[in-house]
Amino acid sequence: MPEHTLLALRPATRQTLGENVADSLREAIFRGLFKPGQRLAEAPLASTLKVSRAPVRMALTSLEQEGLVSRTTNRGTTVISLSLKDVEEICSLRLPLELLAVRRAIEKGSGKHLARLEANVRETEQARSPEQLATLDLEFHETLVRAADHSRLLNTWMGLRSQIRLLMMRRNLSDAESHRATVRCHRELLEAIQKRDLARAVEVVEMHHQRQYAWLIEGFDEVEAAG
Repeated sequence: MPEHTLLALRPATRQTLGENVADSLREAIFRGLFKPGQRLAEAPLASTLKVSRAPVRMALTSLEQEGLVSRTTNRGTTVISLSLKDVEEICSLRLPLELLAVRRAIEKGSGKHLARLEANVRETEQARSPEQLATLDLEFHETLVRAADHSRLLNTWMGLRSQIRLLMMRRNLSDAESHRATVRCHRELLEAIQKRDLARAVEVVEMHHQRQYAWLIEGFDEVEAAG
């Protein structure tokens, strides 16, 4: 494992140690400090983060459940390398979840959720980095899902959350139009929800997902290389 990568990890704090280690490793994966297929060994990670191997092991288990790393008997723990099939599965599952969220948000969404979506659009307009854009993009969609007031829907979406952010990050790093397209989509979707225009809201979500999926598939080799 390259020394400069280990040095770039932010130190873990000692509140809930396993979670803090997971946060540190997760952000390193999102930022591309760890490459797809790269092995994550417990001992050097523990040494760099100044913790024992136990919280590192717990963190890697959490990241495996999120779909960010994989474990095999021969290779140990490695950063996930998304295949075309993985991208198709993530996108094809995410779309119906968010369509259901939009329908229920129009029916049940509170003023608090709508205000948060509106504030998010303004913040996203000011995003200055791919990391910030991905964070705000993910927050918008999570708020939308929470507005649906459907616990099982939320739990299912949260199970995809890290992999969705991984795709967002890779797109943001490679697509110069990503920021403008994200802001436009979020603004159009928010306006449709505020007007209780279900047909338009569904149209915006479907169009956004189709464009993102087409971009991911078309530029798959380039995205993987950039990751």
